[in-house]
Amino acid sequence: MAEFDPATARKRTAILVVHGIGSQRALETVRGVIRGVWLDEKNPADKGKRIWTHPERDGSDIDLAVMTTNTVPDSPDGRLVDFHELYWAHLMSETKAVAVLLWLYELVRKGPIMKLGMNGLWWAAAIFLCLMNLSFAVLVLQGILLFSGNVAQIMLVAPFLLLFASLIVGLVVAAKWKAFRLIKLLALFCVIGIVVIATYFIVEKFFPGDRNVPDGAELFTLVALPTLIALLASFMLMGRQGLRAFCRALVISVVVFGIFVGTDRYWHPDTSLAVTMVKAWVWGLNSPWSVAAASAVIGLYLIVNAAFLQPYLGDAARYFRNSPANVAVRRAIRKEAVDRLANLHASGQYDRVVVVAHSLGTVVAYDMLRAYFSRVCNELPPVEELGADFDAIDSATWQPEDAKATIEDKKALRIKARATIASIAAAAAKPTPQQQTPKSWLVTDFVTLGSALTHAYFLMCLGKTAADLKAEGRLNTEQDLKDDFARRVGEREFPTCPPKRLDRDGLLTFTNPKTHRKQIHNGALFGLTRWSNIYFPRRQLFWGDAIGGALSPIFGYHIVDLAVSTRKAGGDDFFTHTAYWDVRRAPDTCQAPHIVTLRNAIDLAENATAAIDLVDDGDDPSTHEGN
Repeated sequence: MAEFDPATARKRTAILVVHGIGSQRALETVRGVIRGVWLDEKNPADKGKRIWTHPERDGSDIDLAVMTTNTVPDSPDGRLVDFHELYWAHLMSETKAVAVLLWLYELVRKGPIMKLGMNGLWWAAAIFLCLMNLSFAVLVLQGILLFSGNVAQIMLVAPFLLLFASLIVGLVVAAKWKAFRLIKLLALFCVIGIVVIATYFIVEKFFPGDRNVPDGAELFTLVALPTLIALLASFMLMGRQGLRAFCRALVISVVVFGIFVGTDRYWHPDTSLAVTMVKAWVWGLNSPWSVAAASAVIGLYLIVNAAFLQPYLGDAARYFRNSPANVAVRRAIRKEAVDRLANLHASGQYDRVVVVAHSLGTVVAYDMLRAYFSRVCNELPPVEELGADFDAIDSATWQPEDAKATIEDKKALRIKARATIASIAAAAAKPTPQQQTPKSWLVTDFVTLGSALTHAYFLMCLGKTAADLKAEGRLNTEQDLKDDFARRVGEREFPTCPPKRLDRDGLLTFTNPKTHRKQIHNGALFGLTRWSNIYFPRRQLFWGDAIGGALSPIFGYHIVDLAVSTRKAGGDDFFTHTAYWDVRRAPDTCQAPHIVTLRNAIDLAENATAAIDLVDDGDDPSTHEGN
């Protein structure tokens, strides 16, 4: 690491902005943040402020320029600020539509166990996916029926006879090799097949049909086959949670069935009621409504997919879904992020780094911080050199799940954490007897905006395996996901704020069994870095921010959650997920609470009070009970 001597070098702050989901353009988000926290031409307080743009010092990338300020007003040390952007959208490339659809199916498998107030969205999406399965089944079977040019029951009889013949041949082969267990199983299936065949002939005999109504087997195929195939597909793709949604999709279909019966009776009063009812089931192959209804459902999905799902949720689908191709993309993004943070530390220009992340970018930034901290925690200066503030944090009794942490507790952690990072920087700049240069950790603040981490249980955890749930005869529950999250915290996979104390370890340190000396563990990250989370409260799903929310009930009660509004008088605007740095929102513009809070959280002047006093404005933890 390049040496930084805090006593002689001019102080500089690096603001690393991490953009969110969607078709992001390079520097679009960082320029928005700059308008919000530094230079708004319509804000009188920003008079005299300047910004200059220049490439990265290594000259490797001129598309992602660095934006440098003049001296920050009220800064006690004449501080300058460099704004950087971690741009990762290009690594996502084009997300395939099928990848988004498969991810939606996986989310449905987890069940309606999202944050309070969001389960209605889960039900709407799950039911719509079931309706889409019905639509696909209708259109595919209609195509087969059209090209076969035969009666519909052929589509049922032909696959059945092929399967039955395979079972008989398998039974013969199993008998030849005396595979008795397999013989029993195949014999059982053959008996079931014989019962089905007998049932078919009975139905044909007692329900022969007439000129207006087809025979029993044909009628069953026309009316029920698409529904049965869609039911099987929903179960295979979405599990038992999919069956719950499918039942509700059938309720909707029954209501539509009644509407179609009434409509047909109005249009064709001379037609018999039996004929009307036979053709009124919307997912029947003989229904005049089926193709139009199925096409409308699929067409609606394609529109929503093109306008919203693929451009926005596509990034989330690729980042959270653990398919091999997605893992490669996720690793590339994390490597880019960790390398960028490492370069900021190694440049020797900064004594403070602030990470500001939005939306899905908060997950990327969280992964970046925990990955880089894990890389350097073993190479930080010896804990004996880090002073009393470090020792006070390490010996503290704070725990992430303790909702009774007081305002004084949170302020104390923030004050001591900032002092400790300064101590780490000073200790890292000193030469050591072994001529080794210790690493440093300079990330003083993590500021999240509209963070998708508020859905961490649902998006980042798996709960119990399908086999375990089947053995227990139940569905996945929210508690299963919370238990999975707690396990990962206990294994120090997910750092919390404050860190989770394990066994006899300190809050920040553990005793290395090889050297018998204390050293900083990889879960200590947010005992050193202050975490402020800004969000617009969600009201009736679409007012406020449905993606963001409080983080302290999940990642630790020393996170300062800050609920904001775009108006001094309070109230909710429609879909404010992208408004966190919007200085044009009427009527209060740059004086609006969300802009004032953002400026205080980043605290460009580093005057040692703004980021501390922010705790007074944080949420009361009791308001988040049950999240």
